[in-house]
Amino acid sequence: MKQLLQPVTHNLTLFIISFLLLGGFDVGYQQHLFHENTAIGITTAYLEIIFMAYVICVISYLLRKIYLKVIFYVVLFMLYGLSCYLLYAYSAYITPNILLLLLETNSKEATGFFETYLTTPAMFKSVAIVGFLITLTIIGECLNKRITRFATRPVVTWIIAAVILLGVIGGFGVIKRYWDLTRCEKAYDAECWKSDHLYYKVMPVPNFCYSMMAIHLAGQDLYFMIDATKESLASVKPVESDSLNIVLVIGESFNKYHASLYGYDLDTTPFQCEERERGNLYVFTNVKAPHNMTSIVLKNMFCCNNVHEGERWHDYAFFPAIFKKAGYDVWLWDNQYQTNPNMAINFTLNSVLFNKQLEQLSYTAYNEECATYDDGLISDFQQKKGSQLGSHNLIIFHLNGQHRPASAQYPPTPENQVFTSKDIKNPSSYLNDESRQRIAEYDNAIRYNDGVIRQITELVKNTNAVLIYFSDHGEEVYDYRDFLGRSLLEEAEITPELVKYQIEIPFIVWCSDKWKQQHDTEWHVIGQAVDRAFTIDNVCHLMFHLGGVTTKDYQPSRDLFSPDFQPQTKSYDMWNVQ
Repeated sequence: MKQLLQPVTHNLTLFIISFLLLGGFDVGYQQHLFHENTAIGITTAYLEIIFMAYVICVISYLLRKIYLKVIFYVVLFMLYGLSCYLLYAYSAYITPNILLLLLETNSKEATGFFETYLTTPAMFKSVAIVGFLITLTIIGECLNKRITRFATRPVVTWIIAAVILLGVIGGFGVIKRYWDLTRCEKAYDAECWKSDHLYYKVMPVPNFCYSMMAIHLAGQDLYFMIDATKESLASVKPVESDSLNIVLVIGESFNKYHASLYGYDLDTTPFQCEERERGNLYVFTNVKAPHNMTSIVLKNMFCCNNVHEGERWHDYAFFPAIFKKAGYDVWLWDNQYQTNPNMAINFTLNSVLFNKQLEQLSYTAYNEECATYDDGLISDFQQKKGSQLGSHNLIIFHLNGQHRPASAQYPPTPENQVFTSKDIKNPSSYLNDESRQRIAEYDNAIRYNDGVIRQITELVKNTNAVLIYFSDHGEEVYDYRDFLGRSLLEEAEITPELVKYQIEIPFIVWCSDKWKQQHDTEWHVIGQAVDRAFTIDNVCHLMFHLGGVTTKDYQPSRDLFSPDFQPQTKSYDMWNVQ
């Protein structure tokens, strides 16, 4: 008995602090506030916390390495600090999407985050709580010898023994639960594992383990998608239409309510408005993204699944591969692509788009480096591949668009700094000079983006060409509250205002004069669809339609331009889209 208790009696501070950082206080407080769990669930949660705290003490005691104890403290405090901030700032917890958001954050965004949120009440509260626990830890470790003498008193020993016994009993369940997690084969399996243990909500370690496993399994899901793509290619027939250039332009973080094309009071989209007046551009009014995170949206957009029907991207074909099999040259120029394999973003979207097997199946060529600004990306494509275009081309541009910070997305020259804080007439009381300047910078980024779209149309305006432009998601820009950015994952509920600014997106179709002359009837049919409700996870079907591609994956009911189109009215759990 004495030997079993020594890891705790000699490390009582480590045990108590680990107990708290693993959720010892939070589980009980959460239950007090919301009564979400049964008595069995709460008991199970505490048995797990005790067991994990005991295991930490055993490892630390047996190895007797100071640096190991320090590592335990650092890891636990980091996880607990993140959990605290998410809870107090957004009423959220550690999830795969939160970790993806952190992994996808670059140095510019990290700087912007600290500038924006370092002085928020949530940050102060989190720092205060973590700071208090760190202070207790330091005091406890400094008084470790006295605490050990206290812990070896008979009464205290019996109390510790009873607690440890409960933890050991609960340990059998803990081991089984985490063993089950390691045996999950798909991200969806891990999601089900998490939903079976509701008491994990405020426990940082199991949330982190689940999130990392889900991200790992999402990577494994890629190979299911590749198999589905190979199977689909057998049904693809060679294209028989005349020469055609289809240009797919994917924007970034575009709030359509800041576009003059959609009625904004500043002239942010002069080129697109001009093309609309010429009759060469249609503006679609009722288009949404399936989510507000780039990696989630684009994986579902590039595959032939339908989010509304609960279909997972990894079970369906990658549509650029279908175009290539049909006889198109497929060009992907991505300004969010990083060739460095150590970049965190390779865990998410780029691990899919630039998987070696998928590259061979899908692309004629792709860019090898990014440009500082989006116009440089287009110039790079024109210089390197503009003279190599064949008769049928699918050209995909993925822009930086209006990604935060917006001021970094356009050259700091007078012609690009059209708007200033003085031009922002929004009378909302929560706005100040700084936030008005940020709005002006965002509007400048939209105007610059409009110029990039003009530059792209110049590449193909003398050919038989159609261009589709949409953004991956929207962005709040102080539109109805004092907030800049995206917060769907952290919200307690998805409000109409959140959907309006973060999920609704701009969607346009432009055609060259040559295409319009040859497809006058089809152009009018497209114009009749501008008010249809549509989400971009179904964009592959209208692409197949435009490209004359024959494949088993084409479904007219999901084709925005088809007379058989059926708007998706089913709701879906946006928080759990992968």
